[in-house]
Amino acid sequence: MDTLESELTCPICLELFEDPLLLPCAHSLCFNCARRILVSHRSASDESSPASCFQCPTCRHAIALDPQGLDGLKRNLTLQNIIERFQKASLSGPNSPSETRRASMSSPVPCQFCEADPPQTALKTCVTCEVSYCQDCLRATHPNKKPFTGHRLTEPVPDARVRGLACAEHAEEKVNMYCVTDEQLICSLCKLVGHHREHQVAALGERFDKLKVSRAGAVKML
Repeated sequence: MDTLESELTCPICLELFEDPLLLPCAHSLCFNCARRILVSHRSASDESSPASCFQCPTCRHAIALDPQGLDGLKRNLTLQNIIERFQKASLSGPNSPSETRRASMSSPVPCQFCEADPPQTALKTCVTCEVSYCQDCLRATHPNKKPFTGHRLTEPVPDARVRGLACAEHAEEKVNMYCVTDEQLICSLCKLVGHHREHQVAALGERFDKLKVSRAGAVKML
């Protein structure tokens, strides 16, 4: 499952693809990540004219856009279907990644949108909304259409942690990856147009697990 998840991960946000675009070079990219690349290019050059091209983050192939912009690119529907099946498989079974992470949590995160008393356990936390949702509330508030397809969903985290994850360099962005080179939390724009462009990065969950094991070993040795 871990190997499959890596194949379904966007090279920019390091999360499962959301509304993936099929680029001419045959690689894929989240629609929202592609939009942020264009916005960053426009702000770095002439703000009055929209960016008409960008580089594939995987192979650096130049992607030229027609007048329709990103809407002129095809959606990778096959990849989207695979991701949906993967997510369903991940949410069922005692050995699924979702169940393993949930079992390791000291206490479950309650749904913040639920009218039930007590509220149901959260299934996902939306970093965009900064709200944790149970399965029923997530379905009701995040239909599979824009703009909700651009929202970033993570494993449930406490409210205080979500609200403290703003990028130090780009205040409007949330941190979503870890720079291994500088050993600090960064956002996608830091990797795209900041001074972390050539640095090695890792997913937050992956880095957290490695650091947790490393620190546990150091404490045991002491």
